[in-house]
Amino acid sequence: MANLSCSLLQVKAQLHRLVSDRQIHQICDGLHHQWRDRVLNPALTVQLFLLQLLSKVALEGLRHVSAVSVSAQAICKAKMRLPLQLFIELVSRSVPGKPGESRWHGFVVYLADGMSFLIPDKPALAKRFGRASNQRGASNSYPVPKLLALMDCAGGYIQKVINLPAHRQEFTCLSRLFAAVGREALLLGDRGLVSFAHLALLSIMSIQGCFRLPYWQVAFGRGRPSRRVIRHLGKQDVLVRWSASQRPAWLSVKRWAPLARMELTLRQISYRVHRPGFRVQWAWIITTLTDPQKYPATELIALYEKRWQIEVYFRDLKRTLGMHMIAAQTVEGVRKEILAFVLLYNLIRRVMGQAAAQQQVAADRVSFVDALRWLLYASPGDAIPRLKVNPIRRRPSPPRRIKCGRHRFPQLNESRERLCKPPCQVKL
Repeated sequence: MANLSCSLLQVKAQLHRLVSDRQIHQICDGLHHQWRDRVLNPALTVQLFLLQLLSKVALEGLRHVSAVSVSAQAICKAKMRLPLQLFIELVSRSVPGKPGESRWHGFVVYLADGMSFLIPDKPALAKRFGRASNQRGASNSYPVPKLLALMDCAGGYIQKVINLPAHRQEFTCLSRLFAAVGREALLLGDRGLVSFAHLALLSIMSIQGCFRLPYWQVAFGRGRPSRRVIRHLGKQDVLVRWSASQRPAWLSVKRWAPLARMELTLRQISYRVHRPGFRVQWAWIITTLTDPQKYPATELIALYEKRWQIEVYFRDLKRTLGMHMIAAQTVEGVRKEILAFVLLYNLIRRVMGQAAAQQQVAADRVSFVDALRWLLYASPGDAIPRLKVNPIRRRPSPPRRIKCGRHRFPQLNESRERLCKPPCQVKL
């Protein structure tokens, strides 16, 4: 195992496969960024930035990890000089040209969802990003920005991210991700991201969608005037007609004008979630795939279950890489660090994809932590070894108990493994 001083060369080698040092400098020249040819040039500064996030060290210790004889102040100033557009360009190049080798009925499946994280409690950051609604006025609270992400379901790559303040809802900016999806694609989203406007915009752009449907949007029988059942396709499988009701506040009058005259024919599928020890729950999905022969209801339900995979990707990004707390103390620094985390995340996903191809397994089964450790400790030029492959797991149903029982949850008096319930079963 090599020492940490080789980690910089390893990060440089992985980044060089995407964009070389010369190309980074050409991007900076194209952005009219003035820089001098010295030790901390833009290429080395980006590599040191990624190494700092990968090794989780402070700037004072980064010079020991990288074996670069520069001070912490010099590295900090070099990071501040980098243009934000450079990181945006690097993130776009870190995504493979053909995302997701495995397709579902010919569609590339994408996932969209949002997450939140913490940033330092600085007046400028609190003014720009705001605090959570349940923490306003608290003396020990932190600003809580949000991140809306578009991910490839098969490879887990982050295609595009949008940074939002705490008071801004994710669904108001969801349409900004549609341009990065492309045709012959299927977008999966949670029930907090579905609306008539979003489905209409997807139809105009020839993109298919499949979303969880909240109860108040479900069409029953004659239903609401804007949502009516057209025809039954099978058991708990119906065609519904959605029409425009009123313009949402987040959509401009110009963009709403062509949508106000549209009527969408969609497919609504109902299914029951059986979980031992719990009441039977109904769930609904709405999709633009209306052919029941080509797209059976059971396959659509099984496909929507993969939407949970984005929560696993967020866990890798927030907890494993440490993005749950951003260290930058300026607005532009926060945006740069977010994009640096996304760039590093995609580099690790590339290592996982290469290992998955060698070991002939799905890319999401390769251990993210094992790939991160290889990237951190391997010597430059080493071939990717056989990385750890996680077993296929089903979401368990553990009891809502904790060791220190309080008013909200009961006391955990037995082992959690013994009390775990079998996974839930889905039935039409």
